[in-house]
Amino acid sequence: MRERLASTVSIADIAFNCRLSVNYFERAFSNSVGISPYAWLLEQRVAHAKDFLRISAIPIVRIALDCGFTDQAHFTNTFSRKVGVSPRAWRNRHSPTKEAQR
Repeated sequence: MRERLASTVSIADIAFNCRLSVNYFERAFSNSVGISPYAWLLEQRVAHAKDFLRISAIPIVRIALDCGFTDQAHFTNTFSRKVGVSPRAWRNRHSPTKEAQR
């Protein structure tokens, strides 16, 4: 799933490739990792987005699409809910120039 962050990832396709039913795959994944496959995927996308946000030359809309979000609004809502601040605010706090000042 990590290799396909930018594309649409179907839990049903992953379960099929593992030769498991969707329900069994979701239960096994949750038992092993501690969260649902979809929640894990969102966490990976947000973490990947943080790496991109440190590069101020990349527009936020491009980061959203490259990390597998349908659009910038979906990205901003998910990022803000998971991180507690908007992508722009996070970028401003964690840009290389801000990091060097600390």
